[in-house]
Amino acid sequence: MWINKPIMVERRSFELLSLYNSKQPIFKNLKYFHINPKGIAIIRIYGVLTKKTEAFDHILDMTSYENIHEEIESALEDKSIETILLDIDSPGGEVNGVFDLADFIYSARGKKRIIAIANDDAYSAAYAIASSAEKVFVSRTSGVGSIGVIASHIDQSRFDEKQGIKYTTIFAGSRKNDLNPHEPMTSESLGSLQKEVDRLYEMFVQLIARNRGLSIEKIRSTEAGLYFGEKAVEIGLADGVTTFFEFINNHKSRSVSMTTDELIEEGYENFRREILEIIRLCNVSKMPEKIGEFIEQGVSIEQAREVLMELLAERTKKTEILSAIPQNSPEDLMIQVAKSRGI
Repeated sequence: MWINKPIMVERRSFELLSLYNSKQPIFKNLKYFHINPKGIAIIRIYGVLTKKTEAFDHILDMTSYENIHEEIESALEDKSIETILLDIDSPGGEVNGVFDLADFIYSARGKKRIIAIANDDAYSAAYAIASSAEKVFVSRTSGVGSIGVIASHIDQSRFDEKQGIKYTTIFAGSRKNDLNPHEPMTSESLGSLQKEVDRLYEMFVQLIARNRGLSIEKIRSTEAGLYFGEKAVEIGLADGVTTFFEFINNHKSRSVSMTTDELIEEGYENFRREILEIIRLCNVSKMPEKIGEFIEQGVSIEQAREVLMELLAERTKKTEILSAIPQNSPEDLMIQVAKSRGI
């Protein structure tokens, strides 16, 4: 958990962002998606965590607390959803907003089953979110923890001097110039920052202790370390060892009378059918290169069809020959719809 304000992530040029974005599929109105067996809303929490949503978060591998809150709220209101699964792979992020989100998730425990899986990392602010769920699972190699707060100050005054640059700051209010990167940090500003870090650390420790039902002393004793697999379970930061797909395949939502083996077999069969249909759609659309991308991102058949139609519409604008599909086939109808969208 960091308290850099704003969060210190180097932004790429807009030219590079545009080039990268042109290679990615655009998923419209995609919040959460279902994976068989039905009844699970999967909330993806990936990359660096920030408070507010920005235009290029998905490109910079960032997730906002605002988006997470909105997606969980939608899943809570969806009557077809029984379980909310927080799929987490994040090193942590911004302090601003994380405590409010954690409290929201914690308060929603009684409304629906909320599960968090470290897939593969849930550290710092990401673990604050994970711990707010009813249960936390890790794989044999995934990790949780880093229950601590860190702040940093860059003193580049000597670099400025070597560059022949001298900054003169005019300010009112004795603390207004604290943490100025062009000057060495004063003992007063260092002490003030340490107090804020200590305050936030106390809030963080209390949050995890409440969420996990552990003592504050137990949480402090972790010393912001990282814990993996069985060790995370042993010290109380996780409830069990499993993988993302094992949890999905063992989710009992259709019939409590079905055995675990039956659920696993059915889950694999449904998953296999979806994969085969996505492969067929990509081949029919003359875009086999999208197969791996769709499978990796775990999109549904409907989402794949939507993206392919958008891409086909773009190609139609460029007067490209799309396909030699026989008329009146479902694929022909798909291409006609794509063409109409390009008008």
